[in-house]
Amino acid sequence: MNSNPKLTFSFSRTKIVLFAGLSFLGLYWILGFDGITFSDDVYYLLAGKKFWEGNMEVNDYHFSSRWGAYVPSGLIGFLLGFDPHTISLISLLSYGLSLYLLLRILPKDQPAWVLALWFCTQVYFLHFLTKVYPDSLLVLFTSIVPMAAISRRSKPILSGFILVFSLFCGFLTKETIILLAPFPVLLFIYDLKKNQLKRAFYYSIACTGAILLALYLGYFWIKFGDAFHRISSINSGHYISEFTYADKGFWSVVRRLTVLPIVTFVERAYWAWMVFAMPGILLGWKSGKKVTFEFALAFLSLLFGFWFMSSTLEFYNPIYLNPRHLIILIPMLAMLITLGWKYWQENLKLKRWMMGLLLLGVGISLLGLDLKMAAFNFGLFMLVRFSQWKFQPILLALILIIPAGLAIPYQQNLKQYQALIDTLTQETQHTENQNILLSNNFLEFSEQILLSEDSMKQKRLHGLEYFLKEDKVATDTVTLLLYTYYEHAYPQEQNGIDSVRQKLMQLNFELVEEQREKVIWKQLFVKR
Repeated sequence: MNSNPKLTFSFSRTKIVLFAGLSFLGLYWILGFDGITFSDDVYYLLAGKKFWEGNMEVNDYHFSSRWGAYVPSGLIGFLLGFDPHTISLISLLSYGLSLYLLLRILPKDQPAWVLALWFCTQVYFLHFLTKVYPDSLLVLFTSIVPMAAISRRSKPILSGFILVFSLFCGFLTKETIILLAPFPVLLFIYDLKKNQLKRAFYYSIACTGAILLALYLGYFWIKFGDAFHRISSINSGHYISEFTYADKGFWSVVRRLTVLPIVTFVERAYWAWMVFAMPGILLGWKSGKKVTFEFALAFLSLLFGFWFMSSTLEFYNPIYLNPRHLIILIPMLAMLITLGWKYWQENLKLKRWMMGLLLLGVGISLLGLDLKMAAFNFGLFMLVRFSQWKFQPILLALILIIPAGLAIPYQQNLKQYQALIDTLTQETQHTENQNILLSNNFLEFSEQILLSEDSMKQKRLHGLEYFLKEDKVATDTVTLLLYTYYEHAYPQEQNGIDSVRQKLMQLNFELVEEQREKVIWKQLFVKR
């Protein structure tokens, strides 16, 4: 007979919550796939394939040394088949293991259902569940860092090793994890100030870090003759775009460091998570309570880095707050929300602050004419306002789960990925060698994924730039096959489309046939 039935019940309840959370993530992974993003994921998919075929070589391109971004996912493709959805299983494994570890260290007196609910429902977090990006793996590594620090007094050597090894694995996956580099330093200062310094923990960090750093720099020194080649490749990878600020003047940088982060957090649905995490952050900062303090400190390190970090070491250019990059905040935010859940409900001043910040989110959304986000933040405002309502958990679940569920049909209808695949397969099959098949540049970039089974079909598909660079056009027929998803994701391609049409007119081509069905816009041009 168990002498502590309360502990047994709590543990069983946590297992039920874990099962529910993993089931939700698994179901979302199965139902939520909407295709590739025609961007960096193409590189990682192909790099993983090449690696396990023995053809991948590290070069000056900084993505090539992000081994964690393509080696594990490539193994899944090698074992289960080269299919983007199947390979994104690596993201599901990362999310699922992160949730398991978070629930495992959650104090038993805290509501596990709150953690699982906030962990599993952020729309961008879920969007990349079915994608192959390094950020999805960083979710796991960034979660482990504060977890390791929790045991720094009871298991100092092992904890120090795990902390540094997680940072190292994260860095091999994507450099973003360097935003957590201040965490062990700040932790050392805190422990020293509180006279609670466990020297073995910090010796372990220093020794492990020195060994791994020597191995890492030694590899690049042997491979390229420059131990700091990786840093040089990152700097050379910087380019001017609509998402850079230093090239646009002083006030562009000021706007990025003041207003833009808050607007981005609101627009990309991170704002509510931050508002509800605020009580946990304050609690951890004031009390120094185990688990709460470590996660609060780790989150603040990440937030400070995202806010102020430069994209290059050559000059100061604040990094672009890409919503994909921000998904690594979700595990820490979910934990802090849970740890502060009871605290804010008993603190009237905190509730007022939270309501005010949520209303700020409503106002920003209304100014941006985003009625859905305004309604989302207002719904959470009402939940805080009537926090004593006995149906609060049900209302919270509805507010968080419904937008996450509706995102699936929205994205799938927007992209209609399978219709794209079918059309490309059919058009490249029927295109004769003397005719030119033109399409969006990002489709040509992704041709080895979209038409992975047939190299001949890949050769028949050309991007807009291919046609614009050609001085002579040795054909009487040009088919312009456009994927209208570009209007949403790559609107800048409109300039290329206009230039292609203009060149066709100049070359005496005329439009003889035009079809528009779902996401496909087909135009046939014949020379007069």
